[in-house]
Amino acid sequence: MTKKKIVTIWWGNGQSNLLDALYSYAKDKYEVSSIVSMSDDGRTTWELMKKFQDELGLHLPPPGDLRRCLFMMSGSKKRDEFQQYLETVIERDLQISDLTVWDYFRLVWAQDDFSLHIQNIEGSILDMKLPLSSSIKWHKVWNILMANLYYNLDKDYNAMLWVMHQLLEVDAKIIPVTIKKAYIRAVLWNGEIIESQDRISNVAAYTSGIADLQLMEDSKHAYQHKDVFKAIKKSDYIIISPGDLFTSTISNFVIWGVKEVIKKSWAKIIYIGNNTNKGWETQGLTCLDFINKIERFLGRRIDTYICNNKHLKLSESDREKFQSNISVKGGDFLYLSEWEKLELQRRKIQYIENDLLDRKSFYKHDKQKLITVLCKIL
Repeated sequence: MTKKKIVTIWWGNGQSNLLDALYSYAKDKYEVSSIVSMSDDGRTTWELMKKFQDELGLHLPPPGDLRRCLFMMSGSKKRDEFQQYLETVIERDLQISDLTVWDYFRLVWAQDDFSLHIQNIEGSILDMKLPLSSSIKWHKVWNILMANLYYNLDKDYNAMLWVMHQLLEVDAKIIPVTIKKAYIRAVLWNGEIIESQDRISNVAAYTSGIADLQLMEDSKHAYQHKDVFKAIKKSDYIIISPGDLFTSTISNFVIWGVKEVIKKSWAKIIYIGNNTNKGWETQGLTCLDFINKIERFLGRRIDTYICNNKHLKLSESDREKFQSNISVKGGDFLYLSEWEKLELQRRKIQYIENDLLDRKSFYKHDKQKLITVLCKIL
């Protein structure tokens, strides 16, 4: 039987959580391609990207979110070891240029059989070095590994991705939305401009809502990766994953060509709504506000909206923990109101409500509950 073709779109934790669910519960039913945002420019990722630009004259597309998605779809028997070693933050203050790939693993006490596994995939990888003058301290092994491969495989990001797919035994296709510079800026309703994904999402304490999201001047020519077009064109379903509305989701749709190919696609569009809004970026927005903004940047209507309807009674300490999370930042739970349901019915948008909340974080989606709902639709 021909597998249904699914394309997921987003950035980071939300999509990797969805992919983990698809892999764990429905890997034999669907052919999955995942399009990942390339607008990340925060913390150690930015440091690594800046060093590439300053010292090597190269743009390094951010590796972090690709890393999460690749791992979640790994079919390798070494999957747990990949998580143990490659997700480790290195705490040794050593210069990157002095270290080989195998040195990275030794710094986190990786075992010899792990290196043999890597050597069997691509024997030359272990001796590769990355000529950067900065310290490896506070970087994740996996990010440094991907940067090293990119540099040593003829500065070919696609070649690096191919090796990572082989190494992790990933059957799905993990696709960067672009490999060009994709820095973003938010235009506020009061005319103020906030530049960079990290400032929009994590730093800026602005008082006016976001009116528009744009590519920054040095990223105006960011166009879609060639595999984005292929994946969307043949897809049966496009699943827009939950996450930060502008910096995680809409950041994909401002890349040249993405909106256009989705508009021409016959695929059904499923939007998994956020369980909460978020301080600053989406403070005060309703479920319908999220949908309206997605449709505006998407250029077409969605077909199905999935949302949580479970109201949790949190203790004072749990509520404080919930609202202080970086993904919530003082925001609150989102629920469909009765008038919003009527509006979705008028637009002929199917909406599905269910208990989707993860009971540990309160804001994340429970994987099993989410995949149960999705499988019924698919």
